[in-house]
Amino acid sequence: MRERSGWCGVWILIMLSPLFVAASCERGAATQDPGPVAPVAAPAAEPVGEPFPAQVAGQFYPARPEALRAMIAGHLAEADKTAGVKVPAGADILGVVVPHAGYPYSGPVAAHAFAALRGRELRRVVVLGPAHRRRFPVPALLDAPAYQTPLGPIPIDRDGVRALAASGTAQVAPDRFLEEHALEVELPFLQVALGDFQLVPVMVSEPDRPAMQRLAAAIQAAFPGRDTLVVASTDLSHDYPYEVAVAMDALAMRLVTALDADGLVAGDGRFRRAGEAIRVGQDGAPEPAACQLCGLGPVLALVELARLHPGAAGVLLDRRTSGDVVGDTRSRIVGYGAVAIQLASPRPAPTGVKAQGPGTTGDFLSAEEKAALLGVARQALERHFATGSVDLPVPASEKLRAPGAAFVTLKKHGELRGCIGHMEPTSPLWEMIRDRALDAALNDNRFPQVTRAELAELRIEISVLSPRVPVKSPEADIVIGRDGVWLELGPHRGVFLPQVPVEQGWDTVPVYLDNLCRKAHVPERGCWRRPEAVLQRFSALVFGEEEATGPR
Repeated sequence: MRERSGWCGVWILIMLSPLFVAASCERGAATQDPGPVAPVAAPAAEPVGEPFPAQVAGQFYPARPEALRAMIAGHLAEADKTAGVKVPAGADILGVVVPHAGYPYSGPVAAHAFAALRGRELRRVVVLGPAHRRRFPVPALLDAPAYQTPLGPIPIDRDGVRALAASGTAQVAPDRFLEEHALEVELPFLQVALGDFQLVPVMVSEPDRPAMQRLAAAIQAAFPGRDTLVVASTDLSHDYPYEVAVAMDALAMRLVTALDADGLVAGDGRFRRAGEAIRVGQDGAPEPAACQLCGLGPVLALVELARLHPGAAGVLLDRRTSGDVVGDTRSRIVGYGAVAIQLASPRPAPTGVKAQGPGTTGDFLSAEEKAALLGVARQALERHFATGSVDLPVPASEKLRAPGAAFVTLKKHGELRGCIGHMEPTSPLWEMIRDRALDAALNDNRFPQVTRAELAELRIEISVLSPRVPVKSPEADIVIGRDGVWLELGPHRGVFLPQVPVEQGWDTVPVYLDNLCRKAHVPERGCWRRPEAVLQRFSALVFGEEEATGPR
């Protein structure tokens, strides 16, 4: 009886060397949006069409370019003059939390975050906006050529959109962006603060923490360099008396700057249960300890992304209410906050070809090179069944001809069908992919061999591995979502790819490693703590084909 686990992690087959492993990838079926738009993993070709039009120009911000630019410039100038915490010019800012109300109300607060971005070499911005008009379980992506604002079209990073779609954490669904303001309101500020940049627009409806963890891991894998910024759009308390709003907003900002995802989820739960019953205690804190963020999903995604970077910290730049801004603290109000997420260690430089180093998921392959490797894997399978030969042309790319270590995973209708990889770069990367594709189809002894009739139903995923480095202090060195782990204990060996713990919801390193012990056939919980246990970590660049839906 074979175990039909979904882990691409650790099924050890000593085949050609002790580092040649068949491993299962824990992969649940993607959640399907019940709405009218079906999930799209990646468009097959560049669409021809007009930019996506501005939805709220003239409502939340001026429609005339000169008036809009002047308003933003005024808010930024005022932020420059205001005393408060400033982010050092050389700091690597991973992302910002900013409000999204009409500019006369939230603009002065948002300006503190956008002012901190000026002069930084940011060429891509992932904007996470909360959906206010529609409910849908899977975050939505926009695949238009550009997003139009009164200040001009912002080009959309369509490779970036494809990467997130291919991860299964989001789906292309342009209709989710219609009549929405929370994402769009941030765009003119970004245009003034940054100048030229590419946009990856993501609309989030459900603040589901596991889904936001998966989205964060996908963003980290797709955009690891310090040329990418993530913007989480959210307002704070809505329609509460001034004192209650201030107390709730102060708690919300403390949780965000502490990167306390558990606290944010718990505070939101208390808010939903208590509603109008929330009061201010003698210590000035809300009773119960509730907080309200209409963009909780985007904020959770950014917080989870920050937690993948050891030493990351939130910096509160400004917190006010609409009452503070317009001078009316007697009416019910809306809260606003601006936070920057600063990294202790800078991310990889975006320029040049960088080998994947320990603990990174450096995207060192172009979209064309990824497509070429996926083509190698599929052609190898098709030619094997058609002719018995796997002779393929040598790719032109030097990076694909260089030695590389990789796993190839095959899935059928979302379920694992085979997964085998090699932990050492013993052959050119393209040959490694060719051979591992065949091994996954024919030599993963957990499954029957793949048949020719199944080819059209298979989806191929490739994980290109970085070099492994020793783990000295597991709970300090290993970061969930960033690191895969190799375990060696006597005759037992096992490996998990970096995406596995995120997909399984293992949110602590001990749980992650206890499962690694189990998959390495060491039933003892905590086997990784033994003095003779060898632990090594690595990263992976993961990409794959779109979901197979029929004959190719």
